[in-house]
Amino acid sequence: MKKSFLCAILFFALTGCYTPLNNSGVATTKPWLDIPAKKTDFDGKQFDSCYQFNIRFTPMEAEAALDLQESCISRCCWRSDKEVVELDFNKNFEKNLKYYGRADKFTPGKITLTITHSGLVNTTAVKVSPRGAITNDGLVKLKRETIENPTRLAEIESQGRMLQARRNAWLADQEIARQEAKQAQEDAQAKERAQDLVQSQVGHYIDRYFYQLNKSYQSKGYVFLLSQRFFTATILDDHIYRVACRAKVQSGSTAANLKNRTIGCGVWKADLALQSVSALDSTARKVKAKY
Repeated sequence: MKKSFLCAILFFALTGCYTPLNNSGVATTKPWLDIPAKKTDFDGKQFDSCYQFNIRFTPMEAEAALDLQESCISRCCWRSDKEVVELDFNKNFEKNLKYYGRADKFTPGKITLTITHSGLVNTTAVKVSPRGAITNDGLVKLKRETIENPTRLAEIESQGRMLQARRNAWLADQEIARQEAKQAQEDAQAKERAQDLVQSQVGHYIDRYFYQLNKSYQSKGYVFLLSQRFFTATILDDHIYRVACRAKVQSGSTAANLKNRTIGCGVWKADLALQSVSALDSTARKVKAKY
C-alpha cells in the first residue's frame, strides 16, 4: 500500500500535478487535454478513453495546415486506436510551394503528442515533444517563414495575364454578340413596323387592285384565286425601308387546271420617321393611282 501511494505521488510530480476531472470523471495532466468519454470493464475499471486536444494556434494560419479531425482537435480519438498524434505543420509545404510559388514554413515543423493513462490514479497524461511547444493554457506557438519560388511566381503571373487576356477577349466577343443580337432584333422590329405601315396606309388600294384583277379574269372566263399576300422589307436609309408586296395566286381556264403563281402588288417606300408611304415602282404607282 505504501509503495502504491509513493508511485502515485511520483506520477503527479512528473505530470505537473494537474488533476481536475473531465466529463468522464477522468483526471488529466494538462488543462487542454479533455476526456469526453471512457470505456470500463465489469468491475468499473477503465480500459480505454476518448481524448481531445483543446488547443489554439499562433499564428492562426498554422491551424489550416492540419487535419483537425485526424489531429484529435475537432473530435475525440480513442486511445486504443491512436496513442500518438503528430501535428505536421509542413506536410504540404513542398506541394504548396511548387503549385502556388509561395508557402509558409513553420518551426517547429512537427509536434508529437503521446497519450498514456494510469489506472492507479485514474489520470490520463500527455507528453509533448519538443518540450514547451504548447503552453499550459493550450497555446501552440510557432515561427512562420514565407518561402517563395521566383520562377514559379513568374510563371503564375504570366499564366494569369494570359487567362485575363482570354477572358477579356471572351467578354468582348460576348458583348459584340449581344450588340449584334440586339441590333438584329431592332432591325426585325423596324422592318415589321415598315410592313405594318404599308398595309395600314395602302392596304385598301392593294385590296381594290386584286378585286379588279379578279373581275378582269372572270370577264374573260378565267378562274382567279388569291391565296396569300406577303410583304418583304429591306432598309434603304435611316428609318426608311423598301417594302415589296407579293401575292400567291392560283389561276387558270377552269378549276381543274389551276396553276400557282406569284404576282407583284407594288414596291413601296416606308418612312418610319415621317410615317409616310410612297410608290417606288410602276406597279405601286398604278395601284395607288387607279384603285
